[in-house]
Amino acid sequence: MGSWLLAFPAMRTVIFSLIILCVFSVAAAGQTKSRATAVPLDPLQQADHLFTFGENAEHDRQSLVVIEQAIVSNSGDYQWLWRAARGYYYVGEEAAKNEKQAYFQKGINVAQRAVAAEPNAVEGHFWLAANYGGYSEQIGALKALQTVKKIRAEMETVLKLNDRYQDGGAYLALGEMDKELPRLVGGNLNRAITRLEAGLKVAPHNLEIKLALAEAYKEDGRKEDARRQLQEILSSSVTASRAKAEGHVQEKARKLLAKL
Repeated sequence: MGSWLLAFPAMRTVIFSLIILCVFSVAAAGQTKSRATAVPLDPLQQADHLFTFGENAEHDRQSLVVIEQAIVSNSGDYQWLWRAARGYYYVGEEAAKNEKQAYFQKGINVAQRAVAAEPNAVEGHFWLAANYGGYSEQIGALKALQTVKKIRAEMETVLKLNDRYQDGGAYLALGEMDKELPRLVGGNLNRAITRLEAGLKVAPHNLEIKLALAEAYKEDGRKEDARRQLQEILSSSVTASRAKAEGHVQEKARKLLAKL
């Protein structure tokens, strides 16, 4: 079948052209239908769709632009305010050194407005604490100590409202603070271990909590417990949407394990 086409090149050309025409007509019709039925994302969905939690800095900046534009006409809307605080935190984390403080300060400002709008909602408190933390890293040790109580208070509130928020992020933040701060200003290694162990109960796959706990165990002389946490980190599959962050955690775990 089809050999007759070889004997009539002109006919073959005509038929081939008709086939191509039909294919493009069908494709065009499908595209038209797709365009007709596609529903554009509303601004809130667009902001969430773009946001990557630090995995893609450019997308996070684009998300923040959408949010900033929306807040102009929705200045008291809680959903926009806490998202702005989250956006300022992550964009601030990736910003140039001389730009970081301004982003974190903006994050603090909008997070405070979010908390005022919805004091019993968890998001505002969490991102207020996160921006306090980012800001404190830019202003020097002595001034940073003034924010410790604020960070702790906000994260304690997060635990009361929803301790599972951000995959147990409040446990991680409080545990890290207790682990890193000198005892004179509120640090407490035993409390850090207790916090981080509690965090793993609500977020057993959180690699950052496991790494912090391994570091705390090592500092406490519990090398076997530290080794077990680090081995679990290295044997875990990286989540596609968190590949950059979790890959970084695994690299830290690999280096720490080599020292044990």
